[in-house]
Amino acid sequence: MKISLKWLKEFIDLDVTPDEIDKVLTDLGIEVEKIIYNKEKYNNFYVGLVTKSEEVADSDHLHYCEVSTGNNNYKVICGAPNVAVGQKVVLGTVGAIVPANGLKLEKRKIRGLESTGMICSKYELEIDEDHSGIWVLPDDAKEGTPLFEYLQEDDVIFEISVTPNRGDCLSHLGIARELAAFYRKDLKLPNVHLITSNNSIHDFAKVEIVATEKNPRYIAKMIQNVEIKESPEWLKKKLISVDIRPINNVVDVTNLILMEVNQPLHAYDYDKIEGGKIIIKTANEEEKFTTLDSKERILDAEMLMICDAKKSIAIAGVMGGENSEITNSTKNVLLEAAYFQPSSIRRTAKKLGIQSEASYRFERGVDIDNLEFVANRAAQLIAELSGGTVLNGTIDIYPNKITKNEITLRFQKCKQIIGYTISNDEILDLLKRLNFKITKHDENSIKVIPPSYRNDIQLEIDVIEEIARLFGYDNIKPQYFTQINFNTDGIPE
Repeated sequence: MKISLKWLKEFIDLDVTPDEIDKVLTDLGIEVEKIIYNKEKYNNFYVGLVTKSEEVADSDHLHYCEVSTGNNNYKVICGAPNVAVGQKVVLGTVGAIVPANGLKLEKRKIRGLESTGMICSKYELEIDEDHSGIWVLPDDAKEGTPLFEYLQEDDVIFEISVTPNRGDCLSHLGIARELAAFYRKDLKLPNVHLITSNNSIHDFAKVEIVATEKNPRYIAKMIQNVEIKESPEWLKKKLISVDIRPINNVVDVTNLILMEVNQPLHAYDYDKIEGGKIIIKTANEEEKFTTLDSKERILDAEMLMICDAKKSIAIAGVMGGENSEITNSTKNVLLEAAYFQPSSIRRTAKKLGIQSEASYRFERGVDIDNLEFVANRAAQLIAELSGGTVLNGTIDIYPNKITKNEITLRFQKCKQIIGYTISNDEILDLLKRLNFKITKHDENSIKVIPPSYRNDIQLEIDVIEEIARLFGYDNIKPQYFTQINFNTDGIPE
């Protein structure tokens, strides 16, 4: 998974080097596999001006061009159909490595003519999928400007590997929480201020959960009179930075929230939902369903489906259906935020051979207490970017509220297992920084409730591991060794 440093700084004030962040995350148990400096990605690429363009003899598509970067002139053989004199373009010079294919540019001869560079398309630069021709820049682009500077591409990207139990770290907020705990800093969350119409969502949509065990909570918001169009540059740039292809302003918002706070969302074309009703139930045995990738899937009676009054419209938590997708003609959007049972999603995704960004997160468990916040944030952004209006109210079906159990932590047992004397006050401080709720404590023990996003913490030993992790394994110097007894499940007694 990729994490953008610029995006991360929206959640936490950081004034440290990427190398230090790498070390801190590694010490906290989050492996940083690679650090990518975008500035280096565009080394030897510049804004250039095409001063000459002539057809190459005996060729039906090649042009001999001369491109100026202000101080230098380059000879370039270009095969793009849209190259012309006077254009501002992106020029890759000798030594540049083309991002899309890893090709290193060298001086070479083509049809007997010397070429010392390459005029690039957006596709070759990994800016978008357009490879129909070269990228023609606006006239005000200044010759000689390094491309990373022109694009303001000075971001740093961390490629991280997260263990299966730490699904909470599969987002920028999740990584920001870890760094905030380490550096003792406050988190900054986006402000949500919904402006709604007088119309109520309850007059337009209904939700019924039949399979409550597989779907404990389901939230719906509705946005009317949207205009589906291309997302603004800031949104596309964020998604591209973490390898997500922009699609349109509605779908892009759901992907933004996914990478922002680790909550998959799904947007439906409301007018394709029969009866305005969402029903969450299991599929019929051998039911056929066509997903967004245009593939027909054969379902079984254990797979959880999102349905309307007449048909299935999505494989819950895995992939939506073609019959309810957002298209350019969509006018009204029904937005889904839900918690699906991880084991159910894992089984369905594995059997169907699908691993989507959504299923990857639902399999590891999302934050069931955060659904209303993310639904409201997404609804607000969709309305702002599409010119739509959010209907008043929220459909929130949560029949059996899930609460975290209290865990008793014995101070002496904690010190015994860690093998180092951490004071009681230090233990309390570490747990507060990790957002544990302390419900009771005395000189011998404390009772804590893990934060809602930590689905992996259930036992005393899990809490002790968190204390050791944030305290720092490098700071633990063995002081004494004591016989530790384990029960039949391998848990210290």
